[in-house]
Amino acid sequence: MNSARDPRIRFLIDLGKALHSYGIPAHRLEDALANAASRLGIRAEFFSGPTSLISSFGEPGDQHTALSRVEPGLLQLDKLVELDEVVEALYRGEIEVEEADQRLSEIDQTPERYGPWLTTLAFAVASGAAARFFGGGLMEMLLATGLGLVTGVVAWAAGRFVSVGRIFEFLVSGLVTFLAFGSTIWWQPLEPGGAILASLIILLPGLTLTLALNELATGHLVSGTARLSGAMMTFLKIGLGVGIGTRLAGFLPGGPVLVPAIDLPAWTLWAALLITPFALTILFRARPQESLWILVGSMVAYWGARWGVTVLGVGLGAVIGAFLAGMVSNLFARWKHKPAVTLIVPSIILLVPGSIGYKGLELMMDNDVTSGMDSIFTVLLVGVSLVAGLLLANVILPARNAL
Repeated sequence: MNSARDPRIRFLIDLGKALHSYGIPAHRLEDALANAASRLGIRAEFFSGPTSLISSFGEPGDQHTALSRVEPGLLQLDKLVELDEVVEALYRGEIEVEEADQRLSEIDQTPERYGPWLTTLAFAVASGAAARFFGGGLMEMLLATGLGLVTGVVAWAAGRFVSVGRIFEFLVSGLVTFLAFGSTIWWQPLEPGGAILASLIILLPGLTLTLALNELATGHLVSGTARLSGAMMTFLKIGLGVGIGTRLAGFLPGGPVLVPAIDLPAWTLWAALLITPFALTILFRARPQESLWILVGSMVAYWGARWGVTVLGVGLGAVIGAFLAGMVSNLFARWKHKPAVTLIVPSIILLVPGSIGYKGLELMMDNDVTSGMDSIFTVLLVGVSLVAGLLLANVILPARNAL
């Protein structure tokens, strides 16, 4: 085999780089590449790291190895679906390897589906709805929506300017915290804590933490450890920003005026649950035609977890929500011939323990180390519960493919 000229090898390398850049975790990436190599009739082994992809082709002792330098990417669900369609078309013999490789390049060069204005609006909508989940009243929801707009604008700037991107989490958390406490003076008294948390909920690395634990549970220690370290660093940067923003707000004339939130009727929770999946569709760059399925998956995961908490407690209740989300996602993948990850990620985002980790870090910054450590332990327990639920769903109803 002339590996230097074999188009199948070029395709597999490009496929691995694309999957890595679209945010696929290591275990799914390696399984997808191994399956592709088998279908193409090539003996190959793959190792996915945080910033590199090692691909080895050929029989032992006569292997050709390629090292690809890759950058960790954000989840782009629309491109994952398009990539899956190309790979399946190749397997069915509808296109040749060269054409499939060309289509991968075209998918990579496709501009983002949703522009900056719509993405910023999605940040605001998701933040306002999240404030309801955290027990906020109408004023807290309005404040969270405004702060979500601020988060979206800063996120856009971070994507355009490298210098802003390097301090993004620290900058935006400090800014929204200062504005939240300041609003109790400039606007009206309220409880800003939930609004701050809601405006930062998309940035909290609860999903990253869950993916890291998933990689560790499946034996991908290098990638899992690196992802776990990244999640911890993000928590620290956000906590530092919130701490500084709180201290700066204390210097405002008169000081922040805090009052408890006014409870809202139960129907507002349902309204928030109906709105959130459509905002997540935009933020995770899913295709519009998948939004209704994302709504179904989110509802099943959320209420499953709520029921699980009543049965198993806070730490373990998430296992039921994750299990049901995994089952629905795998059913969707088999029925619609789409990647299961399209539903899994938006569905479990409501369950990931980012908010608990944030509160734990906040407690530790207030010198309440015992309560803070208890919250951190709950974070890990919830994360492991999510992983266990997803793995169990994959055993009972395996997904259509590795994606």
